[in-house]
Amino acid sequence: MSTGTRTAIIIYDNYKNVLVVHKKGKEKSESWSLVDRELKGKETPEKCITKAVEKELGCTIFDLNLFKEYKNNSEVLLVYTGIIREHLTLNKSISKVKWINKRDIDEVPFVNNEMEILKDYFESSN
Repeated sequence: MSTGTRTAIIIYDNYKNVLVVHKKGKEKSESWSLVDRELKGKETPEKCITKAVEKELGCTIFDLNLFKEYKNNSEVLLVYTGIIREHLTLNKSISKVKWINKRDIDEVPFVNNEMEILKDYFESSN
């Protein structure tokens, strides 16, 4: 069984808020997620997540750092952190974005294991 690799990013601000996106599509109706992308070919994980931010949010990511690696069955998820310093221009696949903080996390429905990832992030940033 081959292992797939995905990248995701926790985009944060100076106030410890994190940007989450709501993607269009029936299966993701009320769920929020991080910006993510499947690793393709020989591209590096850093290039992969940088492209995802540019495509989905129309901006450049700064201070990109690997936060943590998560493994689930046959998939590896590399989660990065970074900041943005520009206005967002949402791709047509994104219906809306919002900033959340540690207090909001239990009120927001997330896809997959993204609540666990954000809880890890908020615990580590105290």
